[in-house]
Amino acid sequence: MSSWLIILTGVIYAYIAGEQAYKGNLGMAICYAGYAFGNVGLYIMAAK
Repeated sequence: MSSWLIILTGVIYAYIAGEQAYKGNLGMAICYAGYAFGNVGLYIMAAK
């Protein structure tokens, strides 16, 4: 998987997490924030 695609996916997940937090849906906000954070690890692996 290319690094830019991982970054794009992580940004989308982070945006959704923020949107869900804004709407008051804390559970989904935490879920998507976790997905976004998981992409950091994927990026580190792909960048090597």
